[in-house]
Amino acid sequence: MLLKDTATGNKLEAVVEPVTSKDFKIIKKDNARFDKFDWNRYERQEVYKLRLKNDETILGLTCLTEHTDEATNAIEIELLEVSTENIGEKKKLDNIGGCLIAFACREAFKRGHDGCVFLTPKTSLIAHYSAKYGFHHIALKTTQRPEGLMVLYGNGSRKLIKKYLEQ
Repeated sequence: MLLKDTATGNKLEAVVEPVTSKDFKIIKKDNARFDKFDWNRYERQEVYKLRLKNDETILGLTCLTEHTDEATNAIEIELLEVSTENIGEKKKLDNIGGCLIAFACREAFKRGHDGCVFLTPKTSLIAHYSAKYGFHHIALKTTQRPEGLMVLYGNGSRKLIKKYLEQ
């Protein structure tokens, strides 16, 4: 997978790998870069980091939950966060969020979920997830999911894998 340096346009090779206990300490200490969630609450869950291949600096994080029950049969992106310096118009590197979502899509195929991935959106991100990544908004609202769900099925997942992981 490749990230794009927004200043030069150069492509930089990146990797996604499990977060270690050492990484959780770094995230906690450097919480200004990841200030949206308390990632240490998820230390016992399936958390992955994205970093450049030749640099240990964590650029993005995601927490995945596998739902194996027949009714759900999908991977849930429970949390996803891009480091603060890589958000918005002044971001240094692009494609971090797309690579992490595509990673979840690939896991959904590997684990037998036919590429089905879902997440619970914040209101402000519903249009963004639809336009940029092809998620379908399902307005089935519950107390745990007041904005409904965003779902990506097999073909949509394949497109993201091709776009972000097979460049």
